[in-house]
Amino acid sequence: MGDLRAGIRKLEEEVKGRFVGNDEAVRVLTLNLLHERATALIRAPRGRGKSTLMLLLLKGIFGDDFVVLSGASEVKRGEVVARLHIPSLEKEGVERVIWSAFVKAKGKGIDEANRLNPYTASNIYHLLQFGEVWAYGQRYVLGDFVLFANENPADPTTFIHPPPFYDRFDVCVHLTSLPLSDKFRLQKLVESYGSLVDSMPQVIDFDTLQEARREVREVELDTDLVATVNVLIRDLQVCVRGRDSSRVKPPALCEGCHFVHGVCSSIRDGPSERATLVLYSLLKAKAWLEGKVTEDDVYSLAPYVLVHRIELVKQDNPLSELRKILSKQRELNEERRARKQWAILSSLRKSFSRELYKLAGEIAVEDPVFAEEVVKLEQGWVSAGLLKPEETLSARLMLDAGR
Repeated sequence: MGDLRAGIRKLEEEVKGRFVGNDEAVRVLTLNLLHERATALIRAPRGRGKSTLMLLLLKGIFGDDFVVLSGASEVKRGEVVARLHIPSLEKEGVERVIWSAFVKAKGKGIDEANRLNPYTASNIYHLLQFGEVWAYGQRYVLGDFVLFANENPADPTTFIHPPPFYDRFDVCVHLTSLPLSDKFRLQKLVESYGSLVDSMPQVIDFDTLQEARREVREVELDTDLVATVNVLIRDLQVCVRGRDSSRVKPPALCEGCHFVHGVCSSIRDGPSERATLVLYSLLKAKAWLEGKVTEDDVYSLAPYVLVHRIELVKQDNPLSELRKILSKQRELNEERRARKQWAILSSLRKSFSRELYKLAGEIAVEDPVFAEEVVKLEQGWVSAGLLKPEETLSARLMLDAGR
């Protein structure tokens, strides 16, 4: 077990020894490797080292045994998925499928994913979604793998890929430019190594990585930590006016809503449930690799899980805006603990108490997630004659006004 951890740490050290700056991005990409079918997206303007970082990580695990597709070239179906073996078709009339090297490789890279044409992106979307590909009526199951992609969304040749495409990437890291001191350090490294990528050794193999993944899968997170993750993601999804099913989105949907000044009004489309699962995986990986994980880690890792899965009302600097939102939600979580509101909700689930319901109503006007749970309980209380419809929280906050 110790050797496995040492191998993962060595991989991270070797990458950081060649890739200057952005240490936190390297750490997140390393942690993300520690679960099955790991996928990661690296975003940055041109010349920030996107391709270099991707290749360093792939070489550190697979040596030279990996396949990279380039979105900048005209990628054909045969390169992405499969092609027919023409001689078999001509001589025997048999459709023999030859699966692409990209499909069969355990280590995969996509350079400039933003330049992939929609057809190619659709094939990769299916691969990421189901871990399989189809061609000529035949199916190929990929099994476990590692996939890195990079892109510069500001590139003028960019195709607009739909949100579900990006949702299939576990994490997204944004690379920043180097401060002056790091520029000197990079110059010395280039002089020392020549080629940073060519000098990168294979630190572990894929079998070792899979063994580490099996151990990480067995890690159990603290119940309170699991609850923190669930509540956080719900905080970013919740809309008492049914944002997910409404054609009207914030801020228009928020007009006249009681929670118009809440964080929910800053979010046009919330994250999918994949965000919850990926955040669990990262926390388990950190607990396995470092021996401990805390609530601080939930909030420090969350931006990398959310930034490509969430559409904010303010899009000028989504990563910065997201961190502000997470900071507000952390403060709200502290207030929730002080008010012991989850204990109040638990008591109300067991039996109706008008005194507790009054207290819950006071809390709910400041907390849409809590309000959502109280409203669900109200339906049963009204049916049982314990509460009049006009007395409900739903009526008081006019939660149906936007639907």
